Amino acid sequence: MKIGRNEPCPCGSGKKYKQCHGPIDAEREAALRRVRQAPDTLIPKLFDALEPFAAEIPAALQRFWNGAHEVTEVQALDQLEDRGSERFLTWFLFDAVNETGQTPLARLRAEPASLDLTEAEQQVLPTWNNVRLQPYEVTGIRKGFGLELRALFGDESLELEDHQAARRVEIGDVIIAHVIPAGDRNYITGAAAHLTPDTVVKLREFADAHLVDLQREQPDATHADLIRLRSYIFNHFVMALPRAPQEAGKLDELVATTRATLNVTAEQLGFGRRAASAGDDESFADDEAEPEAALGARASYDGADD
Repeated sequence: MKIGRNEPCPCGSGKKYKQCHGPIDAEREAALRRVRQAPDTLIPKLFDALEPFAAEIPAALQRFWNGAHEVTEVQALDQLEDRGSERFLTWFLFDAVNETGQTPLARLRAEPASLDLTEAEQQVLPTWNNVRLQPYEVTGIRKGFGLELRALFGDESLELEDHQAARRVEIGDVIIAHVIPAGDRNYITGAAAHLTPDTVVKLREFADAHLVDLQREQPDATHADLIRLRSYIFNHFVMALPRAPQEAGKLDELVATTRATLNVTAEQLGFGRRAASAGDDESFADDEAEPEAALGARASYDGADD
């Protein structure tokens, strides 16, 4: 409840609010507002600071676009893919790991002086270290404010402030995006893929197939490790989806092809077949039972709320 400036201060001092805790509360609210707005200036600064990592872009580009685009096509990405430049640069900043497992964001955080950050930006930046591209299921819609999301892989639930998205999506839809915290709120940065609910089953199977492949190198790897190290697979999934309703079975074909490719690659690298466990290929033996799950599956790209 808002306290009037001339009302008695709730602290019991007997003074008017404006002469007691009013200015303190006003400054606290202003500081929080600056933190909430910090991404608007921090993201451009981080993008501008990516030049020292240019040598890593060709390999990262190949991973993110699954070999579909060459570095010579960088300037034309927006013509080749929906919001292609924004999608790639956002992923490169937050997700692309070097040989030591560090992202450009983590390395920029190590030398914050070079970024000339404001106090609010300094508060926000450390909270982004674990941000990765990943899918979220829409569990609630708060009209005029935003969405309630649940991570498709994990237990995380959060509230997203995005006025435009609240008008475009429905409960059960899937959003694949980078979600960044800023104070007490969460926002989407970069472009977000909006998927229909009938993609969920095949998206889980697609991710599980990649997790099996990762477990050949790291037997104890979880979905969290998959997201941390190979979040680009979610872009591969979106690339395979049409922007309009498709025929039944297309996603089954995508999942089957992915498994076959990963298995062949594993054999070429000398990895033997692991014993069946949760998430291994054997758990998908009944894939044919629900081919209709792919009917109408589609994706579209939305931007972050202005």
